[in-house]
Amino acid sequence: MEAIFDFFIYNEKVYKTTDFNKIYKELNPSIYEVIRLINGKPLFLEEHYERLKNSANLLGQKLNLELSVIKENIEKLAKINNIKDINVKIVINNFDNYNIYLYFIKSQYPTEEMYKNGVKTLIYKAERKNPHAKIIYKELREDINKKLKETECYEALLLNERDEITEGSRSNIFFIKDDKVYTSPSKDVLLGITRQKILKICKENNIEVIETPLKLSEIKNFNSCFLTGTSPKVLPIAKVNNIEYDVNNKTLRKIINLYDEEIKNYLKNA
Repeated sequence: MEAIFDFFIYNEKVYKTTDFNKIYKELNPSIYEVIRLINGKPLFLEEHYERLKNSANLLGQKLNLELSVIKENIEKLAKINNIKDINVKIVINNFDNYNIYLYFIKSQYPTEEMYKNGVKTLIYKAERKNPHAKIIYKELREDINKKLKETECYEALLLNERDEITEGSRSNIFFIKDDKVYTSPSKDVLLGITRQKILKICKENNIEVIETPLKLSEIKNFNSCFLTGTSPKVLPIAKVNNIEYDVNNKTLRKIINLYDEEIKNYLKNA
């Protein structure tokens, strides 16, 4: 059972999580978003809502669900479970007669040691069929989780048929060389909310970003690299397979600090 704590919400009604497996329908396709709750406030909710609508559009569906309804239900879910800091998941399927699920999930955030020393990652041969749509691929997720556990790695970096690293299995990836930031072209990756924020932050702070295919054979030429995502925020990578990277790169550390400030400012005004 994916839902945790005492209650979840299905089509705006509250149910006990003990009934989750009876009510939740595993249908294909299912679109979803994972939103981080900080002190009871859903982080960057507006951007998550827009991406949810976009995922529906890419499936030829129109999402008739107001932002205010999502916000109200997230706040209700937090209140009835007495939870303020965790990830909440929204899943939508059965577009002819909506199934809308809102529930809390197990949320693992990087430790201070991980932010300081970086994490290990591995290369995994796979790519999203529709990278701009946030769709559940259950078998792929299970296989990746198995390999991460076996290797004690934090994340798997996806390698496409052209031997290009596109993104992480649950994150986006950036590389740094000579104070310039490199990332895969937007057309090839899931347009992560944190990724969008990083692009914005870099532009505002005169940090050059180059969107270009990231060839596996060339990643050893970069100085540093990092992951971005809802849970990890901006997380330094210490190793990709056996290639080591500088986790104290000044541009990397600057981006980490700027993103933390972005979060503070958003929550202040939310």
